[in-house]
Amino acid sequence: MLRNALLCLVLACALPAHAQDAAETVPPDIGQRVAERYVAPSLAAFSGVTGRLDGKMGELCAAPGDDTLAEARATFADTVRAWGPVSILRFGPLVEENRFEHLFFWPDMRGVTLRQVQGVLANEDESAAAPAGLKEKSVALQGLPALEFVLFGSGAEELAGADGAFRCRYGTAIATNLAARAKALAQAWAPDAPFHSQFTRPSADSALYRSPGEVAGEIVKALTTGLQFTRNAELLPALGANPDKANGKRAPFWRSNLTFDLVGTQIEGMMGLVDAADFKTHLDAADGAIVDSVLFDMEHALGTLEEVGAPAETAFTDAEDRGRISYAGVALEGADHTISEQLSAAIGLTMGFNALDGD
Repeated sequence: MLRNALLCLVLACALPAHAQDAAETVPPDIGQRVAERYVAPSLAAFSGVTGRLDGKMGELCAAPGDDTLAEARATFADTVRAWGPVSILRFGPLVEENRFEHLFFWPDMRGVTLRQVQGVLANEDESAAAPAGLKEKSVALQGLPALEFVLFGSGAEELAGADGAFRCRYGTAIATNLAARAKALAQAWAPDAPFHSQFTRPSADSALYRSPGEVAGEIVKALTTGLQFTRNAELLPALGANPDKANGKRAPFWRSNLTFDLVGTQIEGMMGLVDAADFKTHLDAADGAIVDSVLFDMEHALGTLEEVGAPAETAFTDAEDRGRISYAGVALEGADHTISEQLSAAIGLTMGFNALDGD
């Protein structure tokens, strides 16, 4: 229930953005630009790397050893980095069929993934070691956080030898299903898919998007959702109210030290999405400066996080790194407010109430 409440605050409580008079301030082909320039390459990269991850996990199981384990871990890291830009597309195909949760079960405030994955490993549940059986189980057992524990959690060193055979089969089942879902996601956005048509060619009789303004509203909502989720669900819980309450283990992918890789690629993705939408082309100089302000805050958040020196597990308690993470959070909040309060107005949108606006 608590997890669902947080998701409501971050996502569902944001009412849809409605276009008021965006005909003159929104590029008429904004959906096509975003689909071609941002969505297609991001999904192609994610689908490609999940396929390679599946292959590397298979190689590890066939020939366990330090080298094959290192290759599987490196490909997992590449997968997390490719997931970052995809994760901000929190609408349409990514939210259908619970795809987001199957790929990235987060936030996980009650440690459901850890508890369930450890149970599968302890009991050597063979039904979880086959893709078809795993698909029927909890989403917490199927995504990137689950595979991270397999590759980096307690007992992961067994993967380099015969003792890790079951663990490896389970990890391969996760990777196989990740690759299948990534491929399905790319297909759902393909030019001949219904959603792509509605997103890129809005019309008055469409059930989803009746105008370019409504497509722009979806993009703006994805940006604000991404900024809030990155800050409020991925960084702030680990940062805590003060150093005594900080805990890097509350951050995603701390075991693999990929927390800041994920957040960094999400920020880069949001910057890429702003660029692909090309809002400035239909705004005057004053309103165009709003876009520059958003990118300025995102760039500073990204640059500051790149300076974090300690591993994710300890960075949130390290004095200097804690300051960097705090600053990044402020910058992300600033970008969120600028988008929801200024950019949305500049392009003729009315954003719905969001329960996080006053945080």
